[in-house]
Amino acid sequence: MFLQVVRRLSLQRRMLTTGVGLERKERGGEDLSTMRRRLLYQMRKRGILETDLLLSTFASEHLAELERGELVDLDSLLSNIDWDIFYWATNKTPAPASVQSMSVFQKLRDHANKQGSGIVRMPDLP
Repeated sequence: MFLQVVRRLSLQRRMLTTGVGLERKERGGEDLSTMRRRLLYQMRKRGILETDLLLSTFASEHLAELERGELVDLDSLLSNIDWDIFYWATNKTPAPASVQSMSVFQKLRDHANKQGSGIVRMPDLP
C-alpha cells in the first residue's frame, strides 16, 4: 500500500515538471572537480539506505572516470526520487526513455546487476 502511494505521488510530481525528475538548479561554470565532489555527496546522502548504498558504491567505482556529459546526465538522474532511481536501476520498474538513453544510467544498471545479494557497506570517503 505504501509503495503504491509513493509511486502515485512520484508519477503526479513528474507530470507537473518538465522532463524527468524535479527541476534542477543550473550550475554554470562549475569545474569538474567541484561537480564530482558535489555529486559524490549527493550520492552518499540520499536518505534511503538502499539507494545510498547503490549510488555510493557506483560513485566509488565510476565517478572519477565519467566525462562531463555523463556527469550532467548523472546530475539530472539524481533529481529523481530515491525509490524511482533504485527501482529503475534494479529493473523493478521500467525507466522512462529519457533515462534509459543516458549512458551513465546504463553503467548504473550494470553496476546494480553485478552487486548480487552480499553484504554491502558504504565506501570510505577519499
